[in-house]
Amino acid sequence: MSEEKLVFSHNEIFKTDPNNKDKVIMKIPNDIMKKQGWAEGTKVKIKVGDQGTIIIENVQGEENGK
Repeated sequence: MSEEKLVFSHNEIFKTDPNNKDKVIMKIPNDIMKKQGWAEGTKVKIKVGDQGTIIIENVQGEENGK
């Protein structure tokens, strides 16, 4: 099974929270959201791979907001 890799710079993904400079907001790029059929409110699980990659998976078996 072949996995497609998408590469983004950290500036495209992570932004400082304007309400709290000590926190960071992770924005999933629109390309990924569309490809996966996700919308704001979709529940996802985020893991960090052994090479520092970010793995984002849909939470199965739960009601997702669309």
